[in-house]
Amino acid sequence: MLSVEVREWSSEAIELYLEGFPLPLLNAIRRYSMAKVPTYAIDEVTIVVNTSAMFDEMLSHRLAMIPLRSEESINKLLSVDVALCEKCSLDSEEKPSKDVCDKCFINMFLEAEAHDEEVTVYSDEIKSEDPYVKPVYGNIPIVILAPGQQISLELRARIGRGLEHAKWSPATVAITRNVAEIKIDKDLCNLCGKCVEICPKKVLNIDGGVIKVERVTDCIVCKQCVVICPTKAIDVVNLEDKNILRVESSGALEPETIIRLSLELLRRDLASLQDFIEKVKRGVKS
Repeated sequence: MLSVEVREWSSEAIELYLEGFPLPLLNAIRRYSMAKVPTYAIDEVTIVVNTSAMFDEMLSHRLAMIPLRSEESINKLLSVDVALCEKCSLDSEEKPSKDVCDKCFINMFLEAEAHDEEVTVYSDEIKSEDPYVKPVYGNIPIVILAPGQQISLELRARIGRGLEHAKWSPATVAITRNVAEIKIDKDLCNLCGKCVEICPKKVLNIDGGVIKVERVTDCIVCKQCVVICPTKAIDVVNLEDKNILRVESSGALEPETIIRLSLELLRRDLASLQDFIEKVKRGVKS
């Protein structure tokens, strides 16, 4: 029987407890959330002026890793062929038409100058032509300008996927893990309490003269309790049909959006695979 329980749901992360779902399916969702779900990221930087102490390349790399809010532009993300957008980069030898590439990019600008005092330039000073696509966090320091120094940059944010570069990955963490089953032999247990003391997640507790398991889903299967038990009264095994899926967002997309798009893209790819197999079958039969 399939069942899903939400263990955590916030703007930063979502964690699901799932029963009956095969681990390969959950692993595919995990991989798609990191590699296939598209977002915006700064991909091209034109240095108009940079008199700061930071090299142009370092400044460009730092800008590229600033997560950009992409949630409100989700329809645009899905309407563009990301594989084509990847060819719109400056270093691409084979570029699509200008109309295609224009849909992939958003122009941004960053200008700052220090006059009499040292100035720290933050991410909220980046100006975007699209009010919905902007830095997720405004307090990310970019560069420090000494008195008399300035920067003037023209930026282009492009639609991309984590498959191409980590800066496009909307998920900072995406994991699956088995839920554990903790077996305790009451006849062998002498209530020494060593397993309770060593458990890093405090899953075990002595209550009423017996060892009790609390919050078994918090168990990380480190098996320290098994190792330290002098009477070998405890054992920890993985349950193959019970798993936890956790996704943490960079802020570019909501965690639930990441999972929803992962499922949608996975379903789309599986449908394409099925169509291909059907075509091969028809070709063989003919």
